[in-house]
Amino acid sequence: MSARAMKKHFLLLMDTMHRWYTISFFIAGVLLIAGSQIVGTTDNLPGIAMLIGGMVSLFYAVLHPWRTSSNYAILAGVLFGLILMTFLVIYILSSLHLNEYIREGIVMGFIGLICLPGIITGIAGAVFWATSKK
Repeated sequence: MSARAMKKHFLLLMDTMHRWYTISFFIAGVLLIAGSQIVGTTDNLPGIAMLIGGMVSLFYAVLHPWRTSSNYAILAGVLFGLILMTFLVIYILSSLHLNEYIREGIVMGFIGLICLPGIITGIAGAVFWATSKK
């Protein structure tokens, strides 16, 4: 995506038509993430669900101007590919006995806090815009 297209997208987030949605999704995401930290995420399913829900809300705060299901499907596909590539890199490092280069916290954070919520957002957006009347 070119710099001009990125600038246009970010300006679109704050125009009069999208401003309320952007701010609402952002505040909901921040509140869910803060709530998950208060409740706790260690072996606590409601806390983990709140954290993932907050991340999905933050994703959607940035992506809600997209109006085609193909954009969301591409997002889900790219993030799923990143998960597969992460597992491939871990497999290669493990087979070469370079386990000291594998950081479980970073991998789990990347997959659990970026890829998984992005895939959920991509699938939900693709289904929503594919089934909505045009």
